[in-house]
Amino acid sequence: MKETNQLIQEEYHRFIEFGNLLDRRSRRYLVEYFKHKLEGARYQTPELNDQYFLYFQKSLSEIFQIESLLPLCKEHQRITQHIVLDTLYWIRKTFAKVKKENPLANEEKLLKGWAVTPVKIIRNRYPFLIDFLKKEYTKEELNTDFYADRIKAFFANNTDAVSETEKEKFERVFTDLLSQWDALLQGKLLSYQLQKIEKEKEEFTELLEAKIEEYKKLNDLVSPLTDYLGWDMSRDLWKETSLDVVEKYNEILQNEKSLQELVDLLGEMREAEIIMEEETFEKTIIRREWIVDELAKAEIVGVHESSDLNNLLSSEVGLLSDNDTEDIFLKKYVDNQLLTFRYEDKRLVKSRDNIIEIHEKVKQKEKGPFIVLVDTSESMMGRPEEIAKVLCLGILKLAIKENRRAYLINFSIGLQTIDLYDIANSIDEVAKFLKMSFNGGTNASLALHEALRQLKTNDYQDADVLMISDFIVYSIHEQVLAEIKYFQQNKNTEFHSLTLSNEANSEILNRFDTNWIYDPEQKGIIKELTRGLKTIAERY
Repeated sequence: MKETNQLIQEEYHRFIEFGNLLDRRSRRYLVEYFKHKLEGARYQTPELNDQYFLYFQKSLSEIFQIESLLPLCKEHQRITQHIVLDTLYWIRKTFAKVKKENPLANEEKLLKGWAVTPVKIIRNRYPFLIDFLKKEYTKEELNTDFYADRIKAFFANNTDAVSETEKEKFERVFTDLLSQWDALLQGKLLSYQLQKIEKEKEEFTELLEAKIEEYKKLNDLVSPLTDYLGWDMSRDLWKETSLDVVEKYNEILQNEKSLQELVDLLGEMREAEIIMEEETFEKTIIRREWIVDELAKAEIVGVHESSDLNNLLSSEVGLLSDNDTEDIFLKKYVDNQLLTFRYEDKRLVKSRDNIIEIHEKVKQKEKGPFIVLVDTSESMMGRPEEIAKVLCLGILKLAIKENRRAYLINFSIGLQTIDLYDIANSIDEVAKFLKMSFNGGTNASLALHEALRQLKTNDYQDADVLMISDFIVYSIHEQVLAEIKYFQQNKNTEFHSLTLSNEANSEILNRFDTNWIYDPEQKGIIKELTRGLKTIAERY
């Protein structure tokens, strides 16, 4: 929630600093109004004489009056983020759109032309201006007769010797006329733009209200789905029939305890595993230390015996200067016993050591995904069809709730697939499956081949496979059966079956790790375990 709130605050900041509409102060007040409505922050309407600001504030007030908006925002922080983003985007987009659309551009161009027209040209052309203004504006809006009389009087009395005073009077009158025209023109443009904004606001509010109602309905039907469906104002509303069919099968799932039990058992498959993960770190240690360098002659630190003639004491040099003691000097030289000065210096040395450390940490492996194969052949019509559809909806809800991938394969003669991980783009496909009529023959080999293909992908390599069918099939290709055996023995993949018939092919069922038989009459699940396996409850 903290992260979501931070994203909202960042969006507020971007809107204030780079909103590209109104001015920075007005944008800041709009953000404060947002916070007032969504967070209860204090707010006092500023004294701004900006019609766009006042209109956008009024529009926001109407948007926040949508019946379920504020309660939904209070309950779902992520929805608050989306609504803030969408509304700020709508304000920016709408303002840019209405500013770009200007049906009065020609009149603005005409006004600018008259503002720079010389007096001598106005003499002959001003009647055209007066006629134009009379057509565009009423006398109550602009008294064109008043200005026409004064302009006419000026030119009637105008001679080459017109005084500067008279000329200034004319310019004031004509400038006042253009100012009045400009004010009316801007008012007309503002009125047009506010009408366009009003229309855009009505469309946005209507869509937002519909999205909120759709979200509430989905939340009631399939609450695990709603967070994953996302909030996309650019996406069309879900078809009402899609929601109705989901609601129908959701009610059956809630009332059918045995099917809910099966869904719960499926949820226990491939529970999250605790694994140890090694992390390798390379650490560099840098040291600085002073070391003694005896070869550097920086400071005398004492006397020692050596044969170093460059550093002899004067007393030793004296032995060499006398013939009687010369032999003593030479013997001491050979024996390295001459007394010499000992020098020493220290220098700073930097060393670098690279150490590799290995740390172990506990990591929880994600729960495994599902691959669900649903027989949609003609023999499944009736109660088996209904059970298959309800079970698929239950698996969908479970997969989303536990953040697990699910891959749905519908098969008869051919097959259709839906990757339920991308739920925002597949809910209509799920609804389409729930509404479809079952018909055609059965090609189980093709469906199992597709399941095996998915098991070889990164997304579904840890999946368990559930096949829902009446298992009134004659055979499955030997190559497919061999691959199933390989995955069972080498990949720990478990293949489960749900039989919706009393006429199932037992030879085929023996290939599965676990078999469930659903008896529509008894409304219960009978767990039959093949090859001496324990029950699902004991294994997990």
